[in-house]
Amino acid sequence: MSEETIVAMYDAAAHAEAAIRDLKAADVPPSAISSHAQGGTSGATTTEPAREPGFWSSLFGGESTDTAVYDRSVASGSTVVTVKVPEQHKGRVVEILERHNPIDFDDRAASYGTTQTTTTTTAAAPILAPVATAPLPKAAASQATAIPAATATGDDTIKVMEERLTVGKRAVNRGGARVRSYVVETPVEEQVTLHTESVRVERRPVTDGRLVTDADFREQSFEMRSTSEEAVVGKEARVVEEISLRKEATDRVETVRDTVRQTKVDVEQVPAVETATTTATTKLAAAPLLPSAPVSPKV
Repeated sequence: MSEETIVAMYDAAAHAEAAIRDLKAADVPPSAISSHAQGGTSGATTTEPAREPGFWSSLFGGESTDTAVYDRSVASGSTVVTVKVPEQHKGRVVEILERHNPIDFDDRAASYGTTQTTTTTTAAAPILAPVATAPLPKAAASQATAIPAATATGDDTIKVMEERLTVGKRAVNRGGARVRSYVVETPVEEQVTLHTESVRVERRPVTDGRLVTDADFREQSFEMRSTSEEAVVGKEARVVEEISLRKEATDRVETVRDTVRQTKVDVEQVPAVETATTTATTKLAAAPLLPSAPVSPKV
């Protein structure tokens, strides 16, 4: 991941301060921001006086006619703001710097009788169009002055995770059967033959002149009893059926389908770091929009 130095000049110190304030609000690390004025420098990039010989060359990587323009502008009261930022965040930083009316570097160089020479690795492009105003992601901003990822220590790791499907079993109530007994009464009828006896008194006249003696004149009696049958009802209970409950168990094979997650890791070779300097004027090189999240390995 290459890193670039973005430079902007402001004739009004208030404009420079506003630009620095917006950069910090966009989560650009303060250590990546420096301002250089007649009284010296502020920020963490350098602590050398702004007009000391060789200062601009140490900041931009070499002497050029640009350094003379910077030096004369600072001497006349202008403020130079520099920001070191990863290349993919350059567009966002340039948009913030241009928001606060930086001076046109070409016009300033022409007024000093010099011709601008750029030390950037990108070609000049038309005036930038407005870009999104979302704040710089914190994770991405913290990489502005960080050592490139190629020098990361062995403690930096990415965990490769994988889900595994586990299938268990649980009992589910599916209902069943209940047996209960109760008594009902049903009318029935049966035919039976009954025998009935009756006693009748019969009188027969005697016409044969039969004689009797005194002994026949005595008290005597006899009787005859009659009977009749009547129906006698009785009940007896017998077992005619038995009902019980029992379980029948069967086994079945069921296929369970679901999805599991796992992480994949792609390893990419990161190119060597190239430091470049970009001058933030109204004709700065176009840059890609700031990504919504820091660049990370594909997983």
